[in-house]
Amino acid sequence: MSRYRLTSIGVVVVLIVLLIALFTGNVVQGERPKIKSKSKIGIVDMDRLLDNHPLTKQIKEIDKSIANYNLTLKNEVENLNNLQKDTKEYLGNFNSQLNKRLELVKDNSMKEIANRREKLNNDLKEYYQQLKDNMNKDLMSKKEELQSELKDEIQAISQKYEEKISNYKEDLNDKYNNKIINLKLKLKFNDLSEEERDKYKNELKKLSVEKEEKLATKENYYNQKIQDLIKKKEAEFNNSMKEYQSSLQQKAEDSYAKKEEEARRELNKYLTSVEEGLKEDLSSKEEELRRDMEENLTTTENRLISKVKTKISSLKDEIEKLENTRKELINNRLESIDNIIKDIAETRKIDLVITDYIQNVDGIDLTENVLEDIG
Repeated sequence: MSRYRLTSIGVVVVLIVLLIALFTGNVVQGERPKIKSKSKIGIVDMDRLLDNHPLTKQIKEIDKSIANYNLTLKNEVENLNNLQKDTKEYLGNFNSQLNKRLELVKDNSMKEIANRREKLNNDLKEYYQQLKDNMNKDLMSKKEELQSELKDEIQAISQKYEEKISNYKEDLNDKYNNKIINLKLKLKFNDLSEEERDKYKNELKKLSVEKEEKLATKENYYNQKIQDLIKKKEAEFNNSMKEYQSSLQQKAEDSYAKKEEEARRELNKYLTSVEEGLKEDLSSKEEELRRDMEENLTTTENRLISKVKTKISSLKDEIEKLENTRKELINNRLESIDNIIKDIAETRKIDLVITDYIQNVDGIDLTENVLEDIG
């Protein structure tokens, strides 16, 4: 059969489906026709509509619950099978049962050992954190102490330098002020020629600049000394902090090692005690276990099996309820979407709405309109 003939048959089938949909007014689901239609066609992205419908979240939650219940059910069924199998084995082999009960006693002892080990480890972690916190606290205290000392020392030296600058400034005033004042008076009150006035102005400017430069030089000198001192003290501060931190670190490590050794000795002592007690306990309890098992084994196993069966039945009932609810929600969701699509189609006089969203059909995309009504 040629490719042209196959295409022609496909077109005829699609046209028949479209004509039926036009006469019935129903929403069409399925592959979108790959031809242009003279009828007014609407298209929607059903996957988007389903994903954005308010009921979808409930359906997903129910799906999750069903999956969890099924997993629990599977585990319980396995548990039941194991119990039934174990019961037959226990009843068929009394010595095996006895050994398992004795192993249970050993397991309990192992759990006690594990609990004790965990407790000691937790105690060590807490002790380590306590050492760390104390070390940080001591470091902060030492830092504040050294910073305070450094601040006081720098302030004292700065004040000393300021006094020297002040004294030097007074010396400069004594040396230059009389000359400067005399020149200013001459310029202000004397009847001077232009040449004399320029001469005095230049002398005044020279003296003022000379005075300011000497003062600036002295100030820069002491400022640089302060900066050098600060750098030196900061280096000393950092070295002191490193040495102090190293000392605290070593002290903490020694303390932790001592605590760890104490914990190890305590655990070894406990292990020895448990081992000796377990030997004695197993020996004294073997007869008691043998007697109790003869009386209670069957009753206990049957009670466990009954309990598991009850749980399995309850799980099945719950799963059935959830599945029924899920079906109802799915139907309600689909019905809600269908009704919205039909209402929009009627309002916009659309003859056919296709829900298989493919990009090769001429049609009006109603997806956003439906989403607005769904929201």
